Amino acid sequence: MTSLYETDGYAWSEEQSAKLRALLTEGSNLDLDIENIAEEVESLGRSYRAQLVSRLTQLDEHLMKLAFALHWDSRRQWAQSVTGQRYSIHKLLRKNPSLRRELPEALVEAHEDAVRIFTDEKMIQLSIESLPGLCPFVINEMLDDTWWPEGRAE
Repeated sequence: MTSLYETDGYAWSEEQSAKLRALLTEGSNLDLDIENIAEEVESLGRSYRAQLVSRLTQLDEHLMKLAFALHWDSRRQWAQSVTGQRYSIHKLLRKNPSLRRELPEALVEAHEDAVRIFTDEKMIQLSIESLPGLCPFVINEMLDDTWWPEGRAE
């Protein structure tokens, strides 16, 4: 029988940290630093989520560049990055399926970061007046290997 640890590290870390904290409330007499152990296990789950946000940030940034940048000099590099991030996100979600429930909130965070990064790159001229405040792409499309945004540049 396969354990949750092997099939979903994110869910396992949430479950184990909750069980460890329950030991504290039950007054366990184990000679363990339970609170800090629970915090470390929980941080493992947070690192999976942080990785998801980071990969979504780059995916969103490069999809926006493909959609809104006027000059297409780097189009091939952006497309390669999109392909790589999609692969990495699919792999992360296969190993941690419970992270899927984090996708909507993670995308909101990622888009905020992607806009900041995109805005810092002053050399990129846009086909629109300003970048959208909310992610202009649907998460299912973003993760679909066959979907690409329509380039709005001329």
